Amino acid sequence: MERKRVLILSWEYPPMLIGGLGRHVHELSKALANAGHIIHIITTYVEGSQLYEEVEAVHVHRVCRKGSREHFYHWISELNEAILQYALCLCEEVAFDLVHAHDWLVGEAAKQLQKSKGLPLITTIHATEHGRNQGIHTPLQWEIHMKEKELVKESQAVIVCSEYMKKEVLRILNPSLQNIFVFPNGINEAFFCNAKPLATVYRTYDLQNRTIVFAIGRIVNEKGFYTIIEAAPELIRFDSTLIFIIAGKGPMLEFYKHVVAERGLGQFIHFVGHVSEEEQRAFLQSCHIVVVPSLYEPFGIVALEGMLANKPTIVSDVGGLSEVVQHGHNGYKMEPGSAHSLTMRIKEIINAPEIACQIAQNGYNLVKKQYSWSKIAMDTVRVYEDSVYQKGR
Repeated sequence: MERKRVLILSWEYPPMLIGGLGRHVHELSKALANAGHIIHIITTYVEGSQLYEEVEAVHVHRVCRKGSREHFYHWISELNEAILQYALCLCEEVAFDLVHAHDWLVGEAAKQLQKSKGLPLITTIHATEHGRNQGIHTPLQWEIHMKEKELVKESQAVIVCSEYMKKEVLRILNPSLQNIFVFPNGINEAFFCNAKPLATVYRTYDLQNRTIVFAIGRIVNEKGFYTIIEAAPELIRFDSTLIFIIAGKGPMLEFYKHVVAERGLGQFIHFVGHVSEEEQRAFLQSCHIVVVPSLYEPFGIVALEGMLANKPTIVSDVGGLSEVVQHGHNGYKMEPGSAHSLTMRIKEIINAPEIACQIAQNGYNLVKKQYSWSKIAMDTVRVYEDSVYQKGR
């Protein structure tokens, strides 16, 4: 397989990790580089990071934007301009074979590079504005939706992470799209190698002698964390040792904290805000149950992380999560948005620990076997090769 020179555009990349997109790009890039391909990434500069560094054979370039992210749409527009100008200079030094864009957030720069440099454009759609909001309801959402449609239209190939997302992209963005490929997200088998000592997490959050339920994600409505708040009172009556740790940041964080305090649940539900990757791994290793209660989820990397941690993992029966988990075999499914359904699943795990342990083991075995980043990288390179060949005809 001929070595490819790939320019990847992603608005988030370590150390800036907002959601699953940045983690996906990080792992895919490393796997591509490990396979011998030349990988350059242009992403957002964050304070304390390097403007350029080579990490694990991946060339990482970060561009600065001084605007406020409070006006996110405008900030993204300026980010794209900065990415484009940097990329045009970089193209003078490296003869790239193609550009790979991740979501609409870098779409403008990617399309301009395609036109000005004649590069094949491959796009990964991680989620859609329509899906995140269960429809298009505002002028801003419409603008983003149209940018997604235009990006898909201009791409030589589109990659999605689940059959669910393939159907969504075809239905919402481009019904006539031919070159659309489904490659799942993966998991790094060494994910738990750098976890903080469990004692540190236990001491910090006073978790001794507690039954820990852990959830993590952006604190937005689509992630379904309100379902945990609604389920908590009955579950606490059932088992007073239960404690719910919910990690992540987002626009609904303060609202959820207020609801928890108002309902007198502060001793049992902790929204701990942003945690480092090391802390996340420590929580996953030390908890007893992992919950992914999303209302909308194209894939759900957290589910793989919970399964790799060998924990009973409960996921909403929605989107890509439905394709990963087989209820009662390698995990548990709940009805999205249903506090009653979540309550039943947690009670089921607590009442039958031996069965839950076997289900968790099945989940662990599945992840190790089917969700390798090296395989996903190999499949992605085949798309690269086909796109370069088609562009050159």
